Order: sequence, then C-alpha cells, then structure tokens
Amino acid sequence: MRNYFLILFLFICFALSSQTVLDSMELGYNSVFEKEQFEHYALDKPNKDFITVLLAIDSTMTFEKSNEIEKEIDDYLIGLKERIDRYNSKKKVKYIFNKVHDRFFRKYELDAYFPDIFESATYNCVSGTALYAYAFDFFGVPYQIKETPIHVFLVAYPQEYNILVETTLPGKAGSYVPSESMMKRAVDELVDLKIYTAEQVSSIGYNKAYNDYYYGDENITKKDLVGIQYYNKGIIFLNDSKFELAYENMLKSSVVYKNKKTEIFNEGVLSLLMDQVDFSDIENFKWLVSYAKISDDTDYLKYKLHNILSNENWEEDNLERVESKLNKIYDLKLRNELLVVLYSYEAERAHKYQRTSEALMYAEKIYKISPDDIDAKNYIALAEIEKMALKNVSAIRLVELGELLGKDPFLEEFGIYQRYQVYLYSFLAANSFHNNKNDAAQGYLLQLEGILGDENRESTDFDHRAIGEAYGEAGAYFYRNGQKESAINILNRGMKFSPENENIKRKIRLIKKSF
Repeated sequence: MRNYFLILFLFICFALSSQTVLDSMELGYNSVFEKEQFEHYALDKPNKDFITVLLAIDSTMTFEKSNEIEKEIDDYLIGLKERIDRYNSKKKVKYIFNKVHDRFFRKYELDAYFPDIFESATYNCVSGTALYAYAFDFFGVPYQIKETPIHVFLVAYPQEYNILVETTLPGKAGSYVPSESMMKRAVDELVDLKIYTAEQVSSIGYNKAYNDYYYGDENITKKDLVGIQYYNKGIIFLNDSKFELAYENMLKSSVVYKNKKTEIFNEGVLSLLMDQVDFSDIENFKWLVSYAKISDDTDYLKYKLHNILSNENWEEDNLERVESKLNKIYDLKLRNELLVVLYSYEAERAHKYQRTSEALMYAEKIYKISPDDIDAKNYIALAEIEKMALKNVSAIRLVELGELLGKDPFLEEFGIYQRYQVYLYSFLAANSFHNNKNDAAQGYLLQLEGILGDENRESTDFDHRAIGEAYGEAGAYFYRNGQKESAINILNRGMKFSPENENIKRKIRLIKKSF
C-alpha cells in the first residue's frame, strides 16, 4: 500500500484537492502564529500578507521574525527600484530575475520551504516562484503562475512577450522570451508527435499553438502556492510513514488550493491511518470522523466503528465522546448510519448488564433514526415490558399496556409482549375467580383464550404456570359453587392450551373423584 502512494505522489509539485471546511481541530496547527496567519489568509481576510503566510509553515516562526524577513525583502526591492525604472519590459524582468536570484537563492532542494530561503538560501520551484511573484507585484510587472504535474513557474508580460521565468535556472536560462524560430521548431515537433495537426497549426498560428501547449490557459494563484507548499510537506511526511502529519498538511493545503486530485490522496492517507492508529486512545477517534467525511465506503466505516467500540480498554465516558464526534459528520445519512452502530452497541451492552432504562434510551434513539430497525424494536419491547413486569400486577397494567401499544404499535409483533399479556390476563382471571368475581374473571379468560389461539400458540412460548393458575382457579370457583360439570368443562378448555399442565390435571382428578 505504501509503495502505491509513493509512486502516485512521486512528484512533489503535484496539485492538491478537496472540498474541506476550515476546522482548527482537524488542521493540526503547529503554532498560534500559523493558525492566525493561515486562517485569515484562507478566509480572504484583508491586510494579511502573502509573505507572512508562506513563513507560517515554520513552527518556530514568530511575528517579530516574520516582520524582519518581510522588511529584508522590501528593503532589497526598494534598492532596485531606481535602476529598474530605466529598463523596458524584457530587460526589467531579466534584471529582477538575476538580482533576486543572486541575493536570495544559493541551493535548489526538492523539499525546501519558503522560510528556508532566509535560513540557508535553499529553495525549490514553489518557494522560488512565490518570491518572484511577490517581487513582480512589488514592481507592477504583470505575470501568470503556471503549474504542470511536476513543476511551477511564471510567465511575465503574458499578453505581450510570454517571458518564461524559470526559478530553478539562474542566469540567461532562467528568464527568456522564446524566439520565433524556437517556437516554430517546438510546434513542428508537436506535429511530428501528433499532438497537433498541420491543419490546426495553420489555423491558429505558431505563436498560439506554442503558448497553448506550453503555457496553457489555466493559471494558479498565489494562494495556490501556499497550498502547494503544504502539499509538498505532506508528501515528505508520507514518505516517512508519518501519516497523521501527512494528512494534516494535506488538509491545510486543500483549504487554500482546490484541485480534485487530492481527494484521492486524502482518502488514501486516511485509509492508511485507519489501519495504523491505536484507537484505544479516544483522541485518535478523530481520524475515523475525518475518513467518514471524504469516504463513501459506508460498510467499512460501520465495521471499523464496531471494532473500535468493542475495545475493552476504553473508559466509560469515551462512548459519550464518540457520539459527540460522530455528530460532526456532515453527511446526514452516513452520520445516522454510524450513530445507529453506536446506539446498537450501547443498547446491547446495557441489556447484557441488565440496565433496562439505559437500554431503552439507546433503543429509542435508534428507532428515531431508523423506524424499521428490528434490533431497536426488539430492545424497546424487551425494556418496556421488563419495566412493566417489575410493577405489581393489577387491571391498571392493562391500561398502561394499551397506552404502550398506542405509542409503539410494533410491540404486538414480539413474543415478550404476548407472553406478558398471557401472564397478565392469567393473573387477573385467577385473582377474579379466587375473589368470586365471575363476570370479570370470564372476561379476562376470554381475552386470554384469544391470545392463546392456535396461531399464537404455535409461535410463542407462554408461561404455562400462569395458565394453570388461571384455569385452576376457574375450576375451583365452579367446584365451590357446586357446578362440577362446569368446573370440568372449563378445566378441559385450559387443557387445550396447556395439555401437559400438572396444575390443571390435578384439579380435574380431584373433581372427578368427588362425583
């Protein structure tokens, strides 16, 4: 996996991408100075300087040091102004190029950053281009910044001369206007390579064909240069397998430099992080949230989240923090799917520890998000009936059971609801027969027999002891009142629903002996 990324991102001046919201927690600033300068610049706040934000990539940079460096640059450029004003456009560019190069650049390094110019005179195409862009702005020289997959450079006076400014080449090779013969020779080579046809060149001319191919219509901005510098830093960290730092720098880059290519990079680095990070540390959970913001692999995210939640070393309050972090995911559908994973884990865990109210709370959260979730319905049914079963048994429970069914109609689909009904009606029938309340008892018994019908009896395990009590008390009631045949008949009704019920069998035997 690592080799894949090293090949994919071999070229350090490659472009960056991503639709990223400015988030200080994710961006991982190295200093207060960097945070302030970067965020103001990224949000296009006024009076924030290009040089200052380029310097902010250095974690040791301070306001005082930054001001000193900017003054050093400005003082030098001011010293060139009188001479520059005498030159025509072409000579002006050449003069600026050579003077800036002689003063600030000594050694080209692929992994150099803008602050390195002032520490060791080390530079690369990005930092060099940035300094020339500042100088051209200072002297009012029009320019465009161009980018290729492996390089960044400038074109001065693009509407007139297309003067190439190649920061990595000092002297005459670093700043030149292509001659007519050079452009013709280059375009003819493009025709030979079948990049252009002779007809196309004839139609648009050698100048346009040359400029379109080598310079292109697309330009990047100074803000993009800031982003590319962070991108380069991310590449260095990636090559060192420092994935967290690689991602943080890429994310900062994507805030100021918009290019779809970095979506691949950001997702790739985060996928590496998902396998490397120790999630027993709750602080690392931010990487799953970051990955969730850019990945559409929902199944993997759900699987990974469940594995993380199953970590036995977590503190109790970590689960609350996970919920807070998951709520930061922008995609509502994905956020809800991951929250369901969390709440399901919480509900199952609470149920295992017999914390009924807690299990119910999480189950209701799942049900609110996903009303068809069978696990949520199951936990709600278990919790609600368990809570009711802990109360004393009376006719009031029937009212409460009806209210519960009105709130959650799905309850009657679950065996625990039907079992509780059987228990409740059995108890009420038995109690009413015991207290000689025949009318009420018969009503309860009819309700009980409706639940104990053939269809339900086959699919649900009922409390046969409770059934035995109900029909046993019914038989005893009729026996006390001298109605032995009625007693036998009602006991036989009970045998239909509970054929092996010893309580009912015993009552039948006793009554038959009395004939």
